[in-house]
Formats: sequence, C-alpha cells, structure tokens
Amino acid sequence: MTTAELKTLEACQTATDWSRACDAIKLAHGGGYPTDWYAKVIQSGMANRIAARWGGDAELHFTVIPTENEEAR
Repeated sequence: MTTAELKTLEACQTATDWSRACDAIKLAHGGGYPTDWYAKVIQSGMANRIAARWGGDAELHFTVIPTENEEAR
C-alpha cells in the first residue's frame, strides 16, 4: 500500500468514506486488496480505530437475505 492510500483511509469519517476509499484502493490494485493490506490495515488495528469513529468495527458482518420463496411465507 502506498502512503497516499493509507492517508486516504486515515481521513475517512464515515462508513461511506471507508467503502469508497477501499473500492478505489482495490481498483488501483487490479480489483483486490494489496498484499500488505492485512498487515497494515487489519493487524495494525487501523481499521478498527477508524471504524470506531462511526460506531463500527473491522469484523465481517453477514446479513441473511431471504429468497423469493422465503419472502412468500
């Protein structure tokens, strides 16, 4: 990751900012996170620290989306 990419993440104030910054970083790296993403953003605690600004965290959260059959019940 570049210093500029890390600064962009540091500047995020909302979940939307974070999402847009992450999308731009992935785009710049061929559609995926750079190889040092986990160490520099996750393991370092950066993601949790920044996400705490809007009451979030760096954990994966899953949402069950009902299928059409389940919605009909």
